[in-house]
Amino acid sequence: MNDTFGIRLTEQKRTLVAGRLSRRVRQLGYSSFHDYFLHLQEDHSGVELSELINRVTTNHSLFFREHEHFDLLAKELLPPLIQAAVKKPGGSVRIWSAGCAAGEEPYTLAMILLDLMGTLPGGRGLKAAILATDVSMDALMEAQEGLYPETRVKDLPATYRKSYLSEAGNGLWSANMDVRSLVTFKHMNLVREKYPFKSQFDIVFCRNVMIYFDTPSRTGLVEAIYKVVKPGAWLFIGHSGSLPRETCPFKYMKPASYCKLIP
Repeated sequence: MNDTFGIRLTEQKRTLVAGRLSRRVRQLGYSSFHDYFLHLQEDHSGVELSELINRVTTNHSLFFREHEHFDLLAKELLPPLIQAAVKKPGGSVRIWSAGCAAGEEPYTLAMILLDLMGTLPGGRGLKAAILATDVSMDALMEAQEGLYPETRVKDLPATYRKSYLSEAGNGLWSANMDVRSLVTFKHMNLVREKYPFKSQFDIVFCRNVMIYFDTPSRTGLVEAIYKVVKPGAWLFIGHSGSLPRETCPFKYMKPASYCKLIP
């Protein structure tokens, strides 16, 4: 887990991990976690390791979770980005949701983008794209389905819900096609040396992901993100974490908000 995904399961998380895996152990017919561990070692297909990741990581979020980041994005960061992009031939706005879970975060970003594109001069013709990645295949399948219960859309402003969601029955809400069209979902393990991106990003959300990582993996991830963002780009992490200001390549701007300075 640590070597492959950078996820560090400490002794303090023993009860949590045991609770999330016990049902899987029983499903496979094993009588102990030791037997399950042996099964993991013998499964060279990677299928069971993927199943393990799906179960020990948290894949649910909320729309507009930690709304301060979205407020900053909508009011201060995106308007000038959009205005600059529409004036530049071939200009675009690119956002990466790294660790997108079940899709609430990238769909929230899409709603904000669509709202601004509809009101700012020239915005309707803007080329905009949101890449949403996660290591959990289960989370990505749920995100692509785009169906959410009332409990997970409760913080969505009424105007956004009316414009970008539709009632799907059985208490579920569905993301509209305009929202879906801006988001591309991809399976991705963040603990790797190089990312296969052809263009750099203007904004990166990597929130509540690094809390699972050990220090070397966290440092490597931040450095890798720094290489794939434009000068002036912002990185948002979860409010439960922080980056060391002495060694972090990004400059601290606000709580859980960092910027790649323009040379």
